[in-house]
Amino acid sequence: MDAVPRTTETVRTADGVTISVDRYRQGDREAAVIICPGFFQSKDTPTFQRLSRTLLNGHDVIAMDFRGHGRSSGCYTFTALEGADLEAVLGWARARYQFLHVLGFSLGGAIAINTVGRSPEGVRSLVAVSAPSDFDEIEFKFWTPEAMRTGLEGLEPWAGCRPGNLWLPKERAIENVPKLAPIPLLFIHGTRDVIVGVQHSHRLYAAAGEPKRLALIESGSHAEALFRDDPDGFTSLVRG
Repeated sequence: MDAVPRTTETVRTADGVTISVDRYRQGDREAAVIICPGFFQSKDTPTFQRLSRTLLNGHDVIAMDFRGHGRSSGCYTFTALEGADLEAVLGWARARYQFLHVLGFSLGGAIAINTVGRSPEGVRSLVAVSAPSDFDEIEFKFWTPEAMRTGLEGLEPWAGCRPGNLWLPKERAIENVPKLAPIPLLFIHGTRDVIVGVQHSHRLYAAAGEPKRLALIESGSHAEALFRDDPDGFTSLVRG
């Protein structure tokens, strides 16, 4: 796993939070993929490290920790303030790459939609995996066997969160996704996602402008579990 060079750097948000980023490089590139993990996940978990290295193909990979996660400072506000984290990473990346692609998981996908909608410069595609259309409409069925299995599999080293204020006002991805056109969009969702129901991606897809694609993973679970369960199939979708 360590054969691919990885450097860890930090960027500073407008509100003073330190955001940790890992940069995976294979020579000089003009494009990079920015990976935005979801709640309770970190760029340093085995799953996200494997994903970062798997996506190295013709471009570099930049994996980030949102505030309150991994090596970043601060506390997590469940999408309310995390747009500043991605804005800082986008600014850092634009100084180094001509083309950027954004890959967001779950709440990281909602943050990506909201943030890129405001600041699309240099972004050539956005992939949202299991992203909620509206935080207030998430129907997390934590008591189901599928939710318990997904949660247990996600308890990897470096997973965890330092939670902040849950009640801060939040942007709604469903309102911001139309602003992304004409950036190509891919929505990926598992049909058995019991954390963020598949109807969220249906809503986002319907509200988005062209070009867009909705890929449903039959019997698929939530967010990074889609990669963990089928690395080749998931990677093929994202690369496409």
